[in-house]
Amino acid sequence: METKNSFIRKAIALAMCGVMVFSLTSCTGDRGSSEDSSISNPITEPTSGDPVEPEQTVLDNINAAFAVNNDVVGWLTVPGTEIDEQVVQGDTNTEYERLSWDRKDADGDGVPDYDFYGCYFADAGNTFGNRNDLSRNTIIYGHNMHNVTTGPKDTLKFGALFKFVDFNNDGTIFGDDVASANDFSFAEEHPVIYFSTTDDEMVWVIYAAYFTDLGFQYHLENPDDATFSAMIQEAKDRSRLDYDVDVNTSDRILTLSTCAYKYTDSVEKRDLRFVVQARLLRPGEEIPTSAKVTRNTDVKEPAQHATSTIAG
Repeated sequence: METKNSFIRKAIALAMCGVMVFSLTSCTGDRGSSEDSSISNPITEPTSGDPVEPEQTVLDNINAAFAVNNDVVGWLTVPGTEIDEQVVQGDTNTEYERLSWDRKDADGDGVPDYDFYGCYFADAGNTFGNRNDLSRNTIIYGHNMHNVTTGPKDTLKFGALFKFVDFNNDGTIFGDDVASANDFSFAEEHPVIYFSTTDDEMVWVIYAAYFTDLGFQYHLENPDDATFSAMIQEAKDRSRLDYDVDVNTSDRILTLSTCAYKYTDSVEKRDLRFVVQARLLRPGEEIPTSAKVTRNTDVKEPAQHATSTIAG
């Protein structure tokens, strides 16, 4: 496995080859983050499971960002949302909590400026490179900047992830609580996430979207088989939707994590998280164009309502 520094050394040659002329524009096409929810991609993963050379647009975006900040480790796109940006990795999980991805220093004093919105940052314990170098569980954190009045249709950063549980499809931030709300169209029409590095273009198939307390340690980077199996099942038990997606301990998974105030408000700041998880597309598997989902009628709630089976 490669550490961030190993990844940087490999990427630096690419980054220095004129990447400053590249534009930090959003990814386009089927992987794009526009509100057009149609995704049609007949591409399949190589049967060998070998790394896939990223499209030029992806490489351009990562390399241009890397030229600004060599803490950049990849590019994240969640179709149907505005999540379409570089991902950085600090030495600790607090380093980028309130910094911009480019470590903006407006007054030139050598100290990065405070940025309330922060950026998307990977867990400090993760490893990067191609798919074979990744940790079992690649974790990306981002702030929930949703508008508490209008909900997920007016969101910034990982607040947009709540669209996966907006079963009213009307911007209600917690529409999953309404028994009569059965509009799962966003989840159905957006079955995958893209997270890629300069070494590999990777597609991830969503299998869970849930609220959790921190007693459930969904953020372990390299759990053993028994713990990993329990993590997968726990995520499915907590998911607001039942996804018809098989996941097992041979898979690598991607975890997107943000704060949630479902049972409280941001002032009280109880330790709750909203998490979307996906597994890496398997060798020979077609990229799905839709997700088969049903409401989970027996959701395992956070600790305020139920006790996690995995101790924290």
